Amino acid sequence: MATSFKTKAVEELRKAKQLEREAEATAHAQSKSAKYAKNVVNEKRIADKMARIEKGEEPVVVVEKVAEEVQEVQEAVVEEVVEEVVEKPKAKAKSVTKKKGRPAKAKK
Repeated sequence: MATSFKTKAVEELRKAKQLEREAEATAHAQSKSAKYAKNVVNEKRIADKMARIEKGEEPVVVVEKVAEEVQEVQEAVVEEVVEEVVEKPKAKAKSVTKKKGRPAKAKK
């Protein structure tokens, strides 16, 4: 036999689960559309590349731009790492461990 507070709790749980399912469905749809958009851009890039190859054009060289961007990113990362290393506190000294076993005999 169900009491009123139990039925209310079950209804609230059902509503919460329904909201969670809707949120998951929305998130899934967004990720799926993002993947689809990324795939479309990739296919367009490949189609442009194949068209250039068929025409016999030279490939576009972007090595210099990429090298500069990589250099900038590396410098930024190195600066961040250096800042992190400087900001770290010094390690605490290890505590002296006590010897285990029988205590020494007292001197008279």
